Amino acid sequence: MGEISVGFAHSAVKAIGVPLMQRVSQTYPKLRLHLSEIFSGSTAQQLASSEVDLTLTYNQLPDSRFRFQPILEEEVVLVGRPDVVGGRGTISFEALLDLPLIILRQGLNTRAVMDDPSLLKRIEENAQFQMNSIAAIGGSLLSGLGCLVGTEFILKEHLDAGALVARPIVKPKLNRTLYIGELSDRPATFAFEAVRQLCIELTVEAIETQQWKATLTG
Repeated sequence: MGEISVGFAHSAVKAIGVPLMQRVSQTYPKLRLHLSEIFSGSTAQQLASSEVDLTLTYNQLPDSRFRFQPILEEEVVLVGRPDVVGGRGTISFEALLDLPLIILRQGLNTRAVMDDPSLLKRIEENAQFQMNSIAAIGGSLLSGLGCLVGTEFILKEHLDAGALVARPIVKPKLNRTLYIGELSDRPATFAFEAVRQLCIELTVEAIETQQWKATLTG
C-alpha cells in the first residue's frame, strides 16, 4: 500500500499519535507509517524536502508551495503553581508581564505559541527562561521557578492532579491555531488521503471526547 511520513507538533503527537498508529494497524495493515515530532519552525524545510508528507503544525506558511487547512483553535492561558500565578481567576495580558515568565520556544516560531506575534514579542522580552523541552518546563513550573504562557493540554496531567492551575488570559484573549499542511502539488494517493482523513477524524474525536481542550474550526 506504500508508506507515509507525518510530522506532528507536540500537542498533536500527545493527542492522536498512538490512536493514529492503532487505527492504521487495524485498518491499513500494509501501510508503513513514519511518525515524528517536529518543531513548527522546521515545517517548511521538512515539507519542501519531502522528509514529511503531511504535518499538523501551528505554523501556517504564506508560501504557494504549501497548502494549509485550519483544524482547531486552542485558548492560550497562564499555567503555574497557585502561589506563583497569583490565584485562579482571569488575568490581564498586562498583569501577566509582571510575573516570572517561562516561554516554550517551539522552533523559534511565534505561531507555535499564539496567533499574534506582536503580543508574543512582548512576552519574550519579559521572559527569563525560554525552553524547547516540555519536560524541563514541567519541572520548572512544579518547582515554582515561574509560569508558562501556553495551553492547558501541554501540562494536562499536572493540571488534573492539582499541582498546577491555569488562569484564563483576558484583554486580550489569546489563541493559537493548528493546521494540517502538505505540498500544494503533491500527487494524491490512496495512502496519503487515508492518513490525512484519519488525522482529521482522530483530532475531532479527541476534542469531542474532551481529551483535547480545543474548538474545531470551520
